[in-house]
Amino acid sequence: MAEPITILLADDHHVVRFGLKNYLGTLPDLEVVGEASTGRQAVELATQLAPDVVLMDLYMPDMGGVEATRLVKARSPRTQIIILTSYHADEHIFPAIRAGALSYVLKDIDPDELADAIRRAHAGEAVLNPRVAARMVQEISGTRPDAVNPFQELTVRELEVLRLVAAGKSNREIAEILVISDKTVKSHITNILSKLLLADRTQAAVYAWQEGIVRRAE
Repeated sequence: MAEPITILLADDHHVVRFGLKNYLGTLPDLEVVGEASTGRQAVELATQLAPDVVLMDLYMPDMGGVEATRLVKARSPRTQIIILTSYHADEHIFPAIRAGALSYVLKDIDPDELADAIRRAHAGEAVLNPRVAARMVQEISGTRPDAVNPFQELTVRELEVLRLVAAGKSNREIAEILVISDKTVKSHITNILSKLLLADRTQAAVYAWQEGIVRRAE
């Protein structure tokens, strides 16, 4: 008999983890080997356990699911990540996929379908909620209904922060230049990543250069 597929549960709600563990525990080919209640804990456990699959929530204390996904994939490349969330807006979908998530399903998924998604993820096959899949198709085909210049969504201060990020400045340097706190800089960067559908500051810097925002500022 083949070894069971090992699973790490990452969700800050105990009742969600409890329900998932109890259900998955009834299936002989699946095994929950760890539980994390924060994003940072998810990264630490994934590094230690190298599970086959992580069921990752998006919103957790101390580190969100997108950043946790990026770090898990960096430290345990063989681990496949399924985003299991209640959110299906663009600002949640695309950063998660860009960070390395293979599948994106919603918490209203049928339990048997979730188990199948885990098996398919282990085999390297993606599973997307139908609404998420539709948005991915629109994005790829260029038929995004609300296509606008993404920089129009940024405030003047966010544009200033983005230009400094693209120029290679650290958070502390940006804070000193703009005479704001480190915490405010971090908040601006979080908003920028969300609005531009990017996973981290490196992607933001590359995107800014590609779109000419740095050259326009010079």
